[in-house]
Amino acid sequence: MYNFQRFTKTGSKLGNYTISITKNLSLGFNSGFYNKENISRYKKIIFFGDKNEKAIGFQFTNDENATGIFTVVHHQGGSTGSVTARSFFTDFGINKEHTEKYRPEKTEHPTLGTIFVIKLLKTESETKTK
Repeated sequence: MYNFQRFTKTGSKLGNYTISITKNLSLGFNSGFYNKENISRYKKIIFFGDKNEKAIGFQFTNDENATGIFTVVHHQGGSTGSVTARSFFTDFGINKEHTEKYRPEKTEHPTLGTIFVIKLLKTESETKTK
C-alpha cells in the first residue's frame, strides 16, 4: 500500500534556498530555505554579527526568555517568513547597500551550536575606496 501525501505548495519556489536582506532592513526567508529548514516550527530568532568578517549569523529558537530575540513572522500560505531586525542591522553597519539575496551556510559553531551564516557582499562605497 502506498503512503501518498498530498502536495499543496503550488506556486512555491522550493528550490530557492536563499535569504533576502530587504530595503526595510528585514530578513526574508524564501520558500526553499523556509521549507527545507522547517522554519514554521520556530517563533524567535537570535542574531550574531562579525564586523571583521562582514558576516551575520542567526539561530532559530522557541525560547521566549532568551535575551536579544526577534520575532519570526510566518507569512500567509506557510511557505515563507521574515523578521524585522532594524536595530541589529544598524548596530552592525548593515544598510540598504546590502540589499540582496544570500545563500546561507548552515554550520556548527563550537559554543553556539547550529547557526546559519551569511557573508555580506561588499558595498558599492567599500569597492570605490579600495
